Amino acid sequence: MATGIIAEYNPFHKGHKYHIEKTAEKTNEDIVALISGNFVQRGEPAMLEKHIRTKMALLNGVSMVLELPVEYATGAADVFAMGAAYILEKSGIINFLSFGSEAGTTSALEETAIILNNEPPKFKTLMKDSLDKGYSYPLARNKALEAYLNKKIDFLNKPNNILGLEYIRALKNLNSKIKPVTIERIISDYNSSRLSGEISSASAIRTAILNKDYSALSSIPQNITDLINCDDLPTLNDFTQILMYILRTQSSQTISQYADVTEGLENRITNTDFTSINELIDKIKTKRYTYSKLRKAILHIILGVTKEMQSSPPRYIRVLGIRSDKEYLLKSLFKKSQLPVIVNVKANENLLSTEIRTTDIYNIPLNKKSGLEYTTPLVIV
Repeated sequence: MATGIIAEYNPFHKGHKYHIEKTAEKTNEDIVALISGNFVQRGEPAMLEKHIRTKMALLNGVSMVLELPVEYATGAADVFAMGAAYILEKSGIINFLSFGSEAGTTSALEETAIILNNEPPKFKTLMKDSLDKGYSYPLARNKALEAYLNKKIDFLNKPNNILGLEYIRALKNLNSKIKPVTIERIISDYNSSRLSGEISSASAIRTAILNKDYSALSSIPQNITDLINCDDLPTLNDFTQILMYILRTQSSQTISQYADVTEGLENRITNTDFTSINELIDKIKTKRYTYSKLRKAILHIILGVTKEMQSSPPRYIRVLGIRSDKEYLLKSLFKKSQLPVIVNVKANENLLSTEIRTTDIYNIPLNKKSGLEYTTPLVIV
């Protein structure tokens, strides 16, 4: 049996290596990482394509890497967490789910998860009042929780705590026997835009490299720095022409079916002139429509990810890579999984149709050919 880690590794850095090492010490098990594919939860393309990030993880303590399908990988925290927890649960080989957090403990997160999963009448009323005041959903939820508990809950202002809470909620909703454990984050805040020496946030590393500040590579384990091509990194803005084409050829009604396009947002998007996606987001942002929500909505339009797709559970488990000395994990996965296990794309192209399409979209601004899902092999190190 193994311990699961849900991650993006966008890119893999020394903080991730620390988390893997501490998790292995805590659970004394093999580490199975479930990672986002070529698009990530921030509503952006991954800095590096998924097979490169898979190799980075396998070279730094992970035994096997699975893929979180794109419709969940790009979803809001609850969608992201439920899709990931479902795959780990159905794999049949996971005892623990380890995540990094600012809290360093699961107790407050477990208390909050019980409230949110059961939604007592008083909490529902407080939540409605907060939403009626025009707050975004995350802020409205925090205010309702504080009023219900009659205490400050500052820990929910931290992104890793928020994801940890959603992981715990998802496990409880699944009646899973997987036990959540957490490793406290050290030094750098998740959203920090500044490099902080040996351990910096993925956000800071991405920002630095995009600005041609390659000192950020000091925050990445030395054994994988050669896997990073700093000259060819996609950004959401690179998909502007694709978005323009879709908005000119699809109706507002069709646009409204995509995930995170809610409350008339399709009209704000289709009725706004823009020359770049960044400009569009700046023009339509409001207190209710945060930058994060708008990036997700726009990405889902580009990728064709609908609300319906996110409302259904994952249908398969895809293996992206494995260490050659850990093949027993793959054998165990095939034996115990309650979902089809995929290592061969061609034989499973119907199940993988969304991944095949979205990978082709990812590769357009990179001027790479289509069909790379078929020709990129399982990563084995």
